[in-house]
Amino acid sequence: MDPRLNALRISLLYLVLASLWMLLGDHWLQMVFTEPAQLLRWTTARTLALLGGSALLLFLLLHWQFRRHHVTVNALADHGERLSRALNAVEDGVWDWDLRTHRVYYSPGYANLIGLPCEHLSDDFLLWENRLHPEDRNAILAACKDHIDGLNDQLDCVYRILHSDGGYRWIHARGRVERDASGEALRMTGVSRDITRQRSNEDHLRQAAAVFEATQEGLLVTDSRGIIVHTNPSFSRITGYQADDVLGGQPSILKSGRQDTAFYRRMWETLLRDGVWSGEIWNRRKSGEVYPQWQHIRAVRNDQDQLTHYVAVFSDLSSLKRSQHELDFLAHHDPLTGLPNRLLLRERIEQALARAEREQGGGALLVIDLDHFKHINDSLGHSTGDLLIKAVAERLQDCLDERCALARLGGDEFAVILESRQQQHASSLAQRLLEAMNAAFEVDEQTIYMSVSLGVSLFPEDASNVDHLMQHADAALFQAKASGRSLYAFYTPELTARARSHVQVEAALRHALDHDELRIYFQPVHDLASGRMVGVESLVRWQHPQRGLVPPSEFIPVAEESGLITALDTWMLDQACRQMRAWLDAGISLDFIAVNVSSRLFSRGGLEERVALALEQSDLAPHHLELEITESAVMQNFDQALELLCQLRLLGVQLAIDDFGTGYSSLMRLKRMPVHKLKIDQGFVAGLPDDAEDAAIACAVVALGQSMGLQVVAEGIECPDQAAFLLTHACDFGQGYWYGKPQPAQSLLANLPRNPT
Repeated sequence: MDPRLNALRISLLYLVLASLWMLLGDHWLQMVFTEPAQLLRWTTARTLALLGGSALLLFLLLHWQFRRHHVTVNALADHGERLSRALNAVEDGVWDWDLRTHRVYYSPGYANLIGLPCEHLSDDFLLWENRLHPEDRNAILAACKDHIDGLNDQLDCVYRILHSDGGYRWIHARGRVERDASGEALRMTGVSRDITRQRSNEDHLRQAAAVFEATQEGLLVTDSRGIIVHTNPSFSRITGYQADDVLGGQPSILKSGRQDTAFYRRMWETLLRDGVWSGEIWNRRKSGEVYPQWQHIRAVRNDQDQLTHYVAVFSDLSSLKRSQHELDFLAHHDPLTGLPNRLLLRERIEQALARAEREQGGGALLVIDLDHFKHINDSLGHSTGDLLIKAVAERLQDCLDERCALARLGGDEFAVILESRQQQHASSLAQRLLEAMNAAFEVDEQTIYMSVSLGVSLFPEDASNVDHLMQHADAALFQAKASGRSLYAFYTPELTARARSHVQVEAALRHALDHDELRIYFQPVHDLASGRMVGVESLVRWQHPQRGLVPPSEFIPVAEESGLITALDTWMLDQACRQMRAWLDAGISLDFIAVNVSSRLFSRGGLEERVALALEQSDLAPHHLELEITESAVMQNFDQALELLCQLRLLGVQLAIDDFGTGYSSLMRLKRMPVHKLKIDQGFVAGLPDDAEDAAIACAVVALGQSMGLQVVAEGIECPDQAAFLLTHACDFGQGYWYGKPQPAQSLLANLPRNPT
C-alpha cells in the first residue's frame, strides 16, 4: 500500500471532521447560549478541546509510527546481521553486479576465493574481469552477455580465475539477472564456488574409472555384506559372467571347490585383521572351466572407520601356468620325441630307488642304443634320422606297461626304468623290445630296418644310486654290442644266462600254444564219506617235442610273468568244458569239472564273458563247471573281485577258494563271497594226522566251512591215515595221489563212474 496515499486520506479526514466540529459547534453554541459571555467561554472551551484532541490524535499517530519504524529498523538490523554472518560463514563468494553502473558488490567469501584481504576488495568490475584466465575470458564474457540479453535463463559456467598466490582456481559460477517492468536488465546476482579440489577429485575419478574400465585385471566390488555392486569389462572377459549375471549376488558363485573351508576361513581372518589379502585361488568360469587366478582383496573404510566395501582385483594365471608348464616340460623332456630327457630320468630313477628301499622292491634300468644309426644320418640325412628316432620312440612306447617309463638320453640312445622285483620282468621286456624292432620302419616314403642293443642293470642288486646304476647299464650295453649287436646283456654274466633261459622258455611256450603242444590232465576228486569219484580238477601239461613232458613248475611261473597265463587259462577253460560235455554224453556220472583261474585272468576283466562263451560253445550246463580262484587273487581288490564273483554266481557255475589259509582273507570278507567250497592247501594236509599244527588248521578250516554252509575239499592226500583223519572231522571231499595222480582223459576213462543203465 502507498504511504503517501494513506497520509493524504488521513489528512482529508481530519480536515473534514475539524471543519464539521467548528461549523456545527458554532451553530449549536449560538442556539444554546444567548449570552455573549457564556458563548465566548464555551467557544474558547470548544477550541481548546479541538486543539487537545488534535494533539492527542497526533501523539497517538506519531507513537504508533515511531514504534513501527523502530520494529522495522530492528528487524532490518537483525536480518542484516544474519545475512552478514551467513555471508561470512559461507566459503562461496557472493556478488551483486549493478549493470547500469558496472559496480560490483563482493562478499568476504569472494575475497577468500581469490586470496585477497577483505579491505582490498573494491566494487570495480575489472577486479573480476582482469583475473579471468586468458583461455576462458572470451567464453565467460560471452556467456554473461547472452544471459543479460535474455538468451539464457540462468548464468551457469565454469572457468579459471587468478589467485593471489599466482595460481589459478577453478570456479563454478551461477547467477540470475533482475529486470524492471520493461524487461531491462538492472543487476545480476550470483554465487561463485571454488571447485578446484572437486575438479581434481573428478579428474582422479575419471582416471580411476578409465583404469577400472580399461585394465586387463578383473575388478569386483562388493558392499560390506559381500553383495556384488560393480564389475568391470575384464571381469566378464575372464569369468564369462556379464555384469547382470552377478550384480546383487555373492562372489561364491565363482568358487571352484578346489579350496576347502579352512582356506577361506584363513583368508577372511587375514582380511578382517589386516584389511588386505593376496594369494592364488582357483575359481570357475561360467563355462564350468576351473582356472587359477592371483587375487588381491582390500577392505574399504569411510572417514568414521566404518567398513563400506570390499574391492577384489584379480588376474588370470592360466596362460602363466601354461607357460610354466611348457618351460618345465622343455626342461625335462626331449623336444623331438616329447619323452623325458636325461634330467627327468635321473629324478625318476631316484624315486624308484627310494621306493625300492622303502617297500623292499626292486627293478631294472635298460639302456637302448640303435645299431648303426650313424649310417642312417650319413646316407639319408638328419631330417630322416629325426623321423626315424620319433618312430622308434613310438614303437618302444607301445611295448611298455604301467610299470615302465621310457626316456631319450640323447642322440640314438633311449632308456627304460622298470619297477619290478622279478628279474624275469627285465629279461622279458628286453626280449620284447628286441623283437619289436624286427619289423621295418616306413619313414619319409622309405623302408628302413633297424635293430637295437640293450644293457640291463638291476637295482638294488647291481647298484643303489643313480650314477652307478647308469654306469652299470652302459657297461652291459657295451657287452651286448661286443657280442654281436641286436642283443641284450645284464651287468653280470650269471643274470644274463638266467634271463636268456627265461626268454627261451617263454618263446618255446608261445610256440607250444600255437602248435598244440599243451595237454590237459585230470586229477580225481572223491567224496570222503562214500569214496565215490564226484569230479575232477583240470591241470595243464606241456608235451615238448624234444624234452618230453615239461614240469609245470618250470613253465607256469614264466607264463605268469610273461602274461601267457591268460592264454593258458582260456585254453584250459575251453578244453575242460568240451571234455566234460563229452563225458556226460558218454554216460559218465561226474558232478563237476574244476578249472583253475589265474590271478591275472581274474583281475584282467571279462572273465564272465569268457566263461559264458566256453559254456555256450560246449553246450555244458553251468553247474557242471567249477572255477577255482586263489585266496590271494580275491584279496588284491576285494570290491572288484566280489562284483565279479557275483556275476559268475549268476551264470550258475560253482565257485571254490583255492589254497585257503595261505592268503590274508578276513572272516568279514569271506562271509560276503558267494562261493561254494573251500580247498585246504596241501601244505596243511601233508603233516596229518601227526602234526598238531596242521591238524589244528585243517580242523579249523573244516569247522569254518561247516558253520558258513560251505563244502570243504582237502588237497594233497597221499595216504589212508590222512583221508581217515579228514573224514573223522567231517571234511567233505579229498584229492591227491592216494586217490589218483593227474592223468590224460583216455587213461582216466576206465576209472570214471558211470550212470546205471
